[in-house]
Amino acid sequence: MKNSKEEKALYQSLYRKWRPRTFSDMVGQDSIVKTLKNQVATGHIAHAYLFCGTRGTGKTSAARILAMAINCENPSSGDPCLECDSCDTILRDASIDIFEMDAASNSRVEEIRDMLEKVNYPPQQAKYKVYIIDEVHMLSNAAFNALLKTLEEPPSYMVFILATTEPQKLPATILSRCQRFDFGRISEEDIISRLKIALDNNSYEEEALELIAMAAEGSMRDAWSLMDMCLEPGKELLEENVRTIIGSVSSEFLFEFFNAIISKDMNACLKLIDKLMFAGKETQVFLNNFSRYIRELISLALAPIEGKADSMRLSMQEQAKKTSVARLILLLEECMKTEASSKWSSSSRGNLEAFALRACLSAHTDDDVIALKARIDELEKSISAIKAGNIEQSLSYESDTKKDEASVPDTVIEHEVVDNAVYVNDAKDDAIKAENNIAPETIKGKEKAEVVNIANVEQTSDAITAAKEELQPKIEKKVEKPSASADENIIEEITGDITPKDAWNNMLKRAQKELTSSFGIIQQGKYGGFSDGKFTLLYEKGKEAYLAFMNEDARKNSVEKLLSEEMKKSVTFEAKLISYKPSVKAIEQAKNDISLLSSLVGRENIIVKDE
Repeated sequence: MKNSKEEKALYQSLYRKWRPRTFSDMVGQDSIVKTLKNQVATGHIAHAYLFCGTRGTGKTSAARILAMAINCENPSSGDPCLECDSCDTILRDASIDIFEMDAASNSRVEEIRDMLEKVNYPPQQAKYKVYIIDEVHMLSNAAFNALLKTLEEPPSYMVFILATTEPQKLPATILSRCQRFDFGRISEEDIISRLKIALDNNSYEEEALELIAMAAEGSMRDAWSLMDMCLEPGKELLEENVRTIIGSVSSEFLFEFFNAIISKDMNACLKLIDKLMFAGKETQVFLNNFSRYIRELISLALAPIEGKADSMRLSMQEQAKKTSVARLILLLEECMKTEASSKWSSSSRGNLEAFALRACLSAHTDDDVIALKARIDELEKSISAIKAGNIEQSLSYESDTKKDEASVPDTVIEHEVVDNAVYVNDAKDDAIKAENNIAPETIKGKEKAEVVNIANVEQTSDAITAAKEELQPKIEKKVEKPSASADENIIEEITGDITPKDAWNNMLKRAQKELTSSFGIIQQGKYGGFSDGKFTLLYEKGKEAYLAFMNEDARKNSVEKLLSEEMKKSVTFEAKLISYKPSVKAIEQAKNDISLLSSLVGRENIIVKDE
């Protein structure tokens, strides 16, 4: 009876009982384990290590194993032997050379200084003196400064192992003096394999272990704690029990809820939420499960299952085919937003119901968009067909013309070349007109044949070329020096030694210092040019407030003063709106487009908005 009481008193939770004691026992951190084992085996021990990662990934366990391994009398391939006096002392937490501190509860500089004072004393039993500081990011700035001094020049026997979940909060001076190891989340497969070892001969359902691994979210310690709650001595580990304890919902419920959303059945969604609340489930847990379910649907849509699979996954694959990947992504984003907002919502149920109703409404919108897209595609095809028909008509017209030309006898048009002249025979021309029933006035040109002297054409061409060569130097000279009768704008653009653009840029530089209240508003506009002694600043439509601001007398006078000083003469300034006037060609094109659309969908279905 006494022994049974002692056994109950000495019961250890699973995460403490199955804490790894060697590097080989660690789960899911293969690259880190390999590096640390090599360092121990070769004796290349750093004076400071930084272990980073989320909770339950093995940071503190790795620190303890490293402290044991570097002090082990008989290490085996980098692993501690667990049998020597040094290992035994450390396992019993009886070593005076291994010091472990939680920085969350010992963050003051005085506590760090007390700890660092002991650094000067060499190890009494072990080879190395090891300080393990957990949650090191919780230290104060003064404590970090005190620790930094020791990290800069540590004794040869000192090893610091710092562990943290938030390395971004550590000073750069600390980070640069440590060997950093990032512990990643442990995969669900590795967690399940480790849990099976602990189950021994206990029976279990595979789905139950999958649920525990999923809820652990990469933390081995969380997985041990969850299984500790779900496991009953001598009883089977059932999926239903695990779901009840962690508050998760079944895949069938998620399947039914998603079906209600894509079917746009709002009433069914609300009934399922009512059922969920009656079962005492947490909305955040449900939304987390639902977002995971949507991610599974996306993966099935992108990479369908090949070969055998369980019936649930096959049903999910069929469900994924009923909607698009784009819609699944939008639904996933909305689900995650709702999950985040439900933490601060006064009514988590109302938040969940609003999400479900929005999802159903978006399904209606998506269908409308898809239908509209299909209609647009049909219209585009119709327009293409119409254009193709016009081209075919044009081609047929050209082919008919060619046929008509081909039907005319070869003797219709004859030319005789006499003394470098082209002569068109009048008699034959009249015969052609009579044969083809063509009125004389329909034929372009003179009634009588003309004689065009080729020699005269060549002489005229030579004369034109000579005239161009003679005029070219004069044209270039004219361009180099504009005449006194040039356009007034050109004269305005060349005023003294400074151009209006230079004056404008100089004004902007001065306005940045002298007109600070107006400079930002001026930059919102565009330089509109200089004409008739006036500078113009242009604003786009919608910026009327800026226009009124710059046209106020005080600001307008200030700008005019700067511009006049730069131009060295009196000038004026005005802010205006940019006026856009469509071209005649654009207006005609718009009318043609409207006419074409009217013939396809009806004028009553088209709304024309004037911008």
